[in-house]
Amino acid sequence: RVLLRRFAQAVTGLAERAPVLLLVDDVHVADEDSLACLRYLMRRIDSAAVLVVLTECVGHERALVCSHAETLYLPYSHRIRLAPLSVAGVRGRLADRQGARAADRVDAAAWHRATGGNPLLVEALADDARDDRTGTPPADGAPNRVDATVWHLATGGNPLLVEALADGARDGHAGTLPIRPVPGPAFRHAYLRCLHRAGPAALAVARATAVLAGTDPALIAALLDEDTAGVRRTADDLREAGLLADGTGFRTEAARSAVLEDLPADELAALRGRAAELLHRDGVPARVVAEQLLAARGSARSRWQSDVLRAAGHEAMAAGDAGPAVDYLRRAAELTAGTPCEDEAAAALAEAEWLVDPAAAARRLPPLVRAARTGRVTSEQARAVVEQLLWNGQFAQAETVLRSVTDRTHGTPAELAVLCDWLWLVHPDLDARTRPRAARTPSALLARAAGPAGDDGDGADDRTTGQMLCGTRFDGPLPATLLLLACLLEEGRLTGADRWPEHLLAEPGHRHVPVRRALLQTVAAATALRRGQADEAGRLARAGLFTLTADAWGIAIGAPLATALLAATEAGDTAAARAALDVPVPGAMSGTPFALPYRYALGRFEAARGRTSEALRHFERCRELAVRWGLHGSGFVDWRQRGAVRLGRGPRPAAGSAPLPELTESERRVGALAAAGRTNREIADLLGITVSTVEQHLTKVYRKLKVRRRADLPEPLAHFSGEVLHMVEESRV
Repeated sequence: RVLLRRFAQAVTGLAERAPVLLLVDDVHVADEDSLACLRYLMRRIDSAAVLVVLTECVGHERALVCSHAETLYLPYSHRIRLAPLSVAGVRGRLADRQGARAADRVDAAAWHRATGGNPLLVEALADDARDDRTGTPPADGAPNRVDATVWHLATGGNPLLVEALADGARDGHAGTLPIRPVPGPAFRHAYLRCLHRAGPAALAVARATAVLAGTDPALIAALLDEDTAGVRRTADDLREAGLLADGTGFRTEAARSAVLEDLPADELAALRGRAAELLHRDGVPARVVAEQLLAARGSARSRWQSDVLRAAGHEAMAAGDAGPAVDYLRRAAELTAGTPCEDEAAAALAEAEWLVDPAAAARRLPPLVRAARTGRVTSEQARAVVEQLLWNGQFAQAETVLRSVTDRTHGTPAELAVLCDWLWLVHPDLDARTRPRAARTPSALLARAAGPAGDDGDGADDRTTGQMLCGTRFDGPLPATLLLLACLLEEGRLTGADRWPEHLLAEPGHRHVPVRRALLQTVAAATALRRGQADEAGRLARAGLFTLTADAWGIAIGAPLATALLAATEAGDTAAARAALDVPVPGAMSGTPFALPYRYALGRFEAARGRTSEALRHFERCRELAVRWGLHGSGFVDWRQRGAVRLGRGPRPAAGSAPLPELTESERRVGALAAAGRTNREIADLLGITVSTVEQHLTKVYRKLKVRRRADLPEPLAHFSGEVLHMVEESRV
């Protein structure tokens, strides 16, 4: 008490000679002895000329509860809470720094939202704007950078002129403040300084809020093992200081990132792991929990963690977020290594990786093949393994795995039945025991893969086919390959859905997934080529081709290569054609239907170069393979006939042997060219008639022959196309 009296007497003694101002900043960090001295003095200055000003940060009421109790009741004691800056106050603060013209051009409301009106954060954002512009010290250091002699010559030393020049220079930088703030290093440092000054409780609440990306007081309290009421009070203090926003957490992502980066790595990992457990307990979506698990990277393993990660992976795949899906499933595979769930987790990862990079997924196949053959993965996952093997041209292994799965399954589920059909369709030279009793078209198999199980339809019409294709998600090689085969092998099957690839490419779920994007670009290229848009077809085909590597395309590379080569040939772009020819194709592709469009494209290229014999060799090979594989019937392109027509060397019937006498001569000509693969525009150009006239003739042809599309036109009519072309050439001569 002696020390207290001496301190009070010393201060009041000074006040007898002159008024005394005693200012103590950040009083909340003072030691207890110093606080006792201040309390003793404040109770004894009621009549003395002494003004004591103490400043404290929000959130320290409990540390100063004794001082508040002894001083705030005094009649001459006043507590002043400083409110944050208003929008107008923020604009005024910027005007003081940069000039009125600069401040008037900014969006002061946006600056206020980012800072909550906290003056320190406003200043920091302005510093970031300055540093981004020049990388130089602030304007208050300007005298170190100006030539004072030049200024003196311009003003003659007149103070008013010097001030006016300074004002003009400041206003001349009006464009240096961004309309909306861009937080940078100064903002991050200022934000952390505010948090650390607010005390340990405020810092802990801010860190928990950053980890949870939310402001639920109960959840934050559970994460910190604190009481909810205390957390709520601390959060209110942080909002009052402009460090948090009402109900939304952090005002900027830069602030949240700064708080997370300020956490020691081991503390952050522990908080992330605890947050994941709490969120999982509360039943939040799997992807939210999975993000916490990824960030935690802890060594602790629990079955619920791998289950959540796999669920999140499937959710991400369904939404088209292939990258995050791979991350979730890779972490799930790490957590299940050496457990009974190891193979299933690896299979799920391989499925997701296939959407991003089939070549990377292929590296996981050897152990998955063994797991599929021995039943250590689900039937659904074994099916995916078979599909990937076929995509990569590993037909023998695919057949072996498929037989193993079929032998273990009672009956034949619809998915396995489709897979058996597809196995034959993609590799027709397999043993006859594997071949189905009735061949299926690609679009019919695609309809079964995308629609109700057991659908035995044949892709009835263009409208139905378009609807079915638009519903396909391309989550695996089966629908992907069937899609390309349907587009390339079945003449006219997709004519009613030419625009659907463009619509699907506009969807993020397809555009952001490499394999889906590449497939749709290839199909869009084929449909553009069918419409006669060679340049657009070439652009789309090249985009699809180079979205994936040649290895990643597998046997399906014949689709984009054929379309790119045909488009280049149509456009007369020799450089683009040779670039397509330089792309290597896997040897396994030669035994698949993808060889047909590719060989046909080679024939077209050779024909354009005048090498007729080489072109015919490719066309003949197309016809031979199509007949051997049973792909020459109704609905499939007649590759040899189409090639012969392109060369103008179709067979000429004998006089009087014109097919289908019920047709008129005009109908027969139009029908013959349509049956040979000519588009309506090409037919119109060849015969010198309008497209509308071509459509009218085709309508009559369909009605008389009782068919619904050009793919169903009889083969004799297609053979007559050579005679039609010959007549056209003679008429031109």
